[in-house]
Amino acid sequence: MDPNNISEEEKKLISEIAKQKNKTFEQVLEELGHKVAKETDEVVVFGGEQETEEKQPTAAANVDSFDIPVVPEAPLPPPPETAEDVKKKPNDSDDENSEDLPATLEIICPQCGWNHANEVIPEPEHRDKVAFLQVILGAKVFSKRYEMFGGQLKADFRTLTVKELDLLYAEGFAAQKSGVISNSTDYYEYLNRVRVCLQLTHLSAATQALHITLPSGLTKQSHPDVDSYWDEFLDSKGIEYKKDRLLLAVQDYVLENVLKTEHLHRCVTHECSKFNRLVVKLEACVDNPDFWKETEQQL
Repeated sequence: MDPNNISEEEKKLISEIAKQKNKTFEQVLEELGHKVAKETDEVVVFGGEQETEEKQPTAAANVDSFDIPVVPEAPLPPPPETAEDVKKKPNDSDDENSEDLPATLEIICPQCGWNHANEVIPEPEHRDKVAFLQVILGAKVFSKRYEMFGGQLKADFRTLTVKELDLLYAEGFAAQKSGVISNSTDYYEYLNRVRVCLQLTHLSAATQALHITLPSGLTKQSHPDVDSYWDEFLDSKGIEYKKDRLLLAVQDYVLENVLKTEHLHRCVTHECSKFNRLVVKLEACVDNPDFWKETEQQL
């Protein structure tokens, strides 16, 4: 039924009924059995067939059709190491047999020049303790023989007196003043070299005719109670030297006549360093109550 084709009286009647029922005009017509035709938009076609325009899908409807790259989440940082993990963590730079040094300990002791990377000085033998105690009680210098290459080469070393140490440092000062020494490294290297020449008293070989005996003291004033001195020894050899540079003449004689080669000089220097380390260990036992037990049988 077309609402435009009904009379005015019918429209008023249907409108009253719709008003009472609180409904629209079209709803009342449908209740009376009339089918109301729905209004459609008129499509105008200009020459040719009508083309149906497809609606474009919205971006939200086609989200799944796009290849959206998935960015992986960044890995979380590892948790901080605990104190136990740090202790268990190996250190590739350390040797398997060497112990880790404390973080606050310097490699070279600024007071005595000791290298803490070296092995700990072993406990001195009983015979070394006896000999050291005897020289301490008798106000003598301590000496010891070292064997190298299975006993094929032997060297004797001695400690120095206080006056000899003073003359040794005076020689280092004179060398520095003359320009031979330019820095602290050269200073200690020079002192160690002169010290080895002064501490060496005997060098001998088992299979060759090598038996060299050197003086036991520098001068009679600096080291009494010995039977040979360097100043008298050099005078007997006809070697001229300055009286205030006696240690320089001692070094020159030893390097020219005893420690002629680099290999022999390094080997003797190494053994002399072992000797001085032993002396330091013995001196450090001055407060050790177990250093000497007279009633106990020593092995």
